[in-house]
Order: sequence, then structure tokens, then C-alpha cells
Amino acid sequence: MLIKDIMTKNPITIETNMTVSEAEKVLSINKIGRLVVVDDGKIVGILTDGDLISNHHIKGKINDYMSKNVITIKESDTVQKAARLLSDNQIGGMPVINKNNKLVGIVTADDIVFGYMKDGEELEVEKKNINPESAAIYLSMTRSREYEEYWLEKIKGYGYKGAITQTGANSEKLPVKLRESTTVAAIARGVIAENSREKSAVSNAVKDAYIQLALINPGLGGGFKIAVVRGPEYISVAIFGKFGHALVDGHEQLSIGTSVI
Repeated sequence: MLIKDIMTKNPITIETNMTVSEAEKVLSINKIGRLVVVDDGKIVGILTDGDLISNHHIKGKINDYMSKNVITIKESDTVQKAARLLSDNQIGGMPVINKNNKLVGIVTADDIVFGYMKDGEELEVEKKNINPESAAIYLSMTRSREYEEYWLEKIKGYGYKGAITQTGANSEKLPVKLRESTTVAAIARGVIAENSREKSAVSNAVKDAYIQLALINPGLGGGFKIAVVRGPEYISVAIFGKFGHALVDGHEQLSIGTSVI
């Protein structure tokens, strides 16, 4: 599946001279979480609701709050590549450009999951595009029980076993909670056997994924959905959710970890 098949076309854009107050209205009215910022038709930034969440200078210019290091993807690229870029750069969405580097759309983490359904009909995905990492990504980013069951069944068709769980904890307990809940879910779903070798494989994959999260948000706890998928030779874990603290939730984060069985 290609990005052009799942992206939102003709995304809403704003310019750098717009105020924070004006940008908040655009986000609210259109019920979206991010805006592409342009200057003379060129992409110069991304502004998310998270960028504005603690900002009280409503007359300030968005140029001071937007992310200027913009990651883009081409409409002819694959969904798998998009999932990788979102994960590697810890972002929730990115602009889509055509072969002439013109803005043609925007793709988000939700699009990657729900784009596989159009008007209730499944869009087929070639087997070669689904590996344990991408299967874990899709599974972890589901937002309803219906889509959880959809992906749990779908990955069986590729010869994989999968499990999903949710957990939340403060920064001190989070690494242990992630490891424990994932291991329990993996055993319950028959993804791994209840022995030290296979439990260690899951634990190592969770540790790998958690380190990525902790590098971006050291010292914060949060609530996450964790998916574990077993392929022929290794286990992949994807962690998706929000870091947070007593005052405010942070950005949604996605990380991946793998371990040889």
C-alpha cells in the first residue's frame, strides 16, 4: 500500500505570521491535531496542538513554537516506510509531497492503521510488506477492540503470533510494568512458552523499545499500549502511547524493539 492511498489530501495549511490564538482556532474548528506551516508555498514547519498546550502568549507568532525540522514523505512511498519514519523520529504525522516536492497531503499514525479500511472493505496488503516490526506497529496503534481483533487475526495469515496489552505507571515503575505486562500477555496468547529463554526474548525487546522512549522523555511516566509479535526467528515489540506528568500529557510516542528468539 502506498502513502497516496491513505493520506489526507489537500491538508490545511497556515503561514508563519499567524498568531497562536488563530492557529488554535483552526485546529479546534477542523478537529485536527497538526497543521503544515508554509511560507511562499514552501513547507517550513509543523505545528501541533502539543506545541501550544502550555503556551499562554496567544498573540505570539507560531513561528516561535512550530517544529522547523520537518520530516516529509513522498506520496509514492510505502506505508511501511511511513511507519518507520514516524517511529525513528518520534512524531505523530508528516507532510506528503509529490515528485515535484509540492505539498499534496498529510499522513498520521492513525492513517496508517485505519487506512487499511475504506468504506468497510479491506484493502489487501502484500505479504512482503508485513514483517513482525510493522505488524507490531499496526497492532499497537489500534484504538478500539474491533481493530485489535482485526490485526490479531490478520497477522496470523502471515504465520505470526501476536498479543496486545496496556499499562501505565510512574517513571520509577514504568520499565518493570512494561516488561511484566508484555510478558504476561505474550504467554496468555501463546506467543511464547513459559520458559526463561523466551521470556528473556520478550524482556529484551521491551527494554530496547523503552530505551528509545526514555531518551526522548527521561524521568516521565505514562500510559501505553504494547504489542508483541513473534515471527519465525525473532520477536518484535512496539510501544505506543503518551508520556505525561501531573500537569499535562505529552506527545504520543512510538518505539520499536526486537530480540532474537
